[in-house]
Amino acid sequence: MFAAAVALSFAAVLGATIGAGELLELAERPDGSTAFDRSVTSWFVDHRASWLTTVARALSTIGSQKVLIPLVAVVAIVLVARRTLRPAVLLVVIWAGAIELYTLAKHVVDRPRPPMHLWLTSAASTAFPSGHAMQSLSTFAALALVAAVVVSTPRRPALAVAAVIAAGVGCSRVYLGVHWATDVLAGWLAAACWVALVAGLAHTRKT
Repeated sequence: MFAAAVALSFAAVLGATIGAGELLELAERPDGSTAFDRSVTSWFVDHRASWLTTVARALSTIGSQKVLIPLVAVVAIVLVARRTLRPAVLLVVIWAGAIELYTLAKHVVDRPRPPMHLWLTSAASTAFPSGHAMQSLSTFAALALVAAVVVSTPRRPALAVAAVIAAGVGCSRVYLGVHWATDVLAGWLAAACWVALVAGLAHTRKT
């Protein structure tokens, strides 16, 4: 029952994300940008500085799979070792689901990234939605929920910290020139919906 509900939630979030991407095409130029995207990117480019670039690259790394995969793996192993299986399942489902969601959405929407002369870091695949924004918010929010259950960490402050980290990661991707602002916004919104749905289902199952 839980698995079926998660699958339906996955389909709903995926459909909504793809739908948003397709709607954006109505306002896009050939390079994939909107007027809003161009104004935000221009602002970031105009305010670039060497120290900000260092910070942005660090934040981008924090939100990458090379950091999140080992982080999730270590936490999941610890949870399983402590026989707290439900939090481990919640963490892995949210993290893995977020990756599959943005991977599939990118493939369908196929939105181009900003022009390469703006890039301050390397990037692969297409732009919409931002994988860094989506996976960082989903993963850190899931970790906050797990911490609230396992070590009795206050939920709201933990989620606030997760949101701040994800905000920094998402903004770094626009600053570094590899995403449009709407890619990041879509990643955040999809992640928030995904986490809320899975966490709600887990809570319902528990009760």
